[in-house]
Amino acid sequence: MTTRQSPASGLAGKALTVLGPVDPATLGVTLTHEHLLIDFRVVYLKPKDPREEALAQAPITLQNLGWVRYNWASSLENLRYEDEQLAVREVGHYARAGGGTIVDATSVGLKRNPAALKNISLATGLKIVMGSGYYVGPSHPPGFGARDVDDIASEIVGDITRGVGGTGIRAGLIGEIGCSWPWTDAERKSVQAAVKAQRATGAPLLIHPGRGEQAPMEIFDFIVRHGGDPSRTIMGHIERTVFTPRILDELAATGVYLEYDLFGHDSSYYPFAPRTYMPNDAQRLEQIERLVSNGHLDRIVLAHDICSRHRMREYGGHGFDHIPARVVPWMHARGLSRAQTDRMLIENPARVLAFG
Repeated sequence: MTTRQSPASGLAGKALTVLGPVDPATLGVTLTHEHLLIDFRVVYLKPKDPREEALAQAPITLQNLGWVRYNWASSLENLRYEDEQLAVREVGHYARAGGGTIVDATSVGLKRNPAALKNISLATGLKIVMGSGYYVGPSHPPGFGARDVDDIASEIVGDITRGVGGTGIRAGLIGEIGCSWPWTDAERKSVQAAVKAQRATGAPLLIHPGRGEQAPMEIFDFIVRHGGDPSRTIMGHIERTVFTPRILDELAATGVYLEYDLFGHDSSYYPFAPRTYMPNDAQRLEQIERLVSNGHLDRIVLAHDICSRHRMREYGGHGFDHIPARVVPWMHARGLSRAQTDRMLIENPARVLAFG
């Protein structure tokens, strides 16, 4: 694959939605990391207590919702939703709260569905940006290990320039590209291919770092070594990954976008890293306010990363409208200005989602 002449050169300065290229200034309020449809059973954790195995198999009800919220990765129904009409109803709340755009970061291996995303966009009037590339190692399809970097990069470039699987529906984001901690050789290959595709297309890149404080910086260094563009790179899941202020300051100084994308996920127990914790919204805001005071407002983007039913309104959750409807007013009450919240939700996403 050559990168001398970009096959996506016509996208420079545009954001690419499932309905086609748009002026980034029209995106409006933007959530940069969500999953409108997903099969997330790749992360399923079997309950440690055999007495709870029946709960893992059971449908979600009001009677077991408390258990599901705490053990969200151990409920099989919770980890899968592929109903277009459910998605339309759920994101409709976001549209009515003033939302304009959603980035669907459902990459290969998590049942990405381009046609459904297009239908949801048409039904709601929301702009939807679709992802491309590969999630963490356990989700990689058979044969992925035998593929080379150029082959994977060409697939991603094709998703952006021609469309996914013959649908003609194009991805406007590379990601979320998944990494474990420590990351595997296959995940390194996946990131290298994503960077090569970014160089060929100018597309934004979204990284899912592993759950180690050093992971984001290690991945960043790898991206730069392979010619990636920090100004079009989003480092996701910052609040569950980086807790040390010094490390956060070092990452902020690189110029990547810092994505606080787990708003509303307030269960402090974090099943994938039980020795650490999942911050609540107040703790997220404390980190964000510190970054703003240190001059990093221009590199903050926000989302919920909804990837389980229990966080949807119809299952007793906060929903896709949580940030515009509740978090933003709280930010203002804590002293952030409308101009500052608009920067995080409108201006910064428009900048990073525009192709280079």
